[in-house]
Amino acid sequence: MVVAIAFVLLLFMESARRQHRETLALQYQYALFAIRDDLREQAMRDPKVATNWVFQYLDSTIAKSISLLPALSIWQLLGLFMTHRNDDSVEKLRAKLEFEYKKPQNQQFKRVEEKLMATIGEFLIDRHILALVLSVSALVLPFALVQGIQKIRRRSLELVVESPETSTLSDFVTVPA
Repeated sequence: MVVAIAFVLLLFMESARRQHRETLALQYQYALFAIRDDLREQAMRDPKVATNWVFQYLDSTIAKSISLLPALSIWQLLGLFMTHRNDDSVEKLRAKLEFEYKKPQNQQFKRVEEKLMATIGEFLIDRHILALVLSVSALVLPFALVQGIQKIRRRSLELVVESPETSTLSDFVTVPA
């Protein structure tokens, strides 16, 4: 009898855990929709914005992120980082994008990308309590190691919004071989 009750409680706990994951993904998808709506509102105020490839890249990447978010995990982030950490083509794409962000008419888009990366980062931390534990542990490690972890985290999030698997940047920027 005790085993049956424990099994039923385990089933309820698993169901609650799955429901929380689905709800969490939905909550962050709505946050991404809000970022995309703000971006599109800029295009409605100034129709020239919609013809800018940086706008089109961000709009399509946010849409792709929304659809991929429920399946996105810290393990995929680690895989993207390991796959693209020494990828020159991704670095060249990033350099072209950063060049465009420095133009006065595109500085607003840099803020959109920052919001996008922050939202995805918050989702991954909320989804993986392990990441929170590692972050807290990182606070007691030497300062240089903390900076290294932050750099890897930032680069990993950049890869989420720029790599071919999770972004549409390569559709808008061509890099000579």
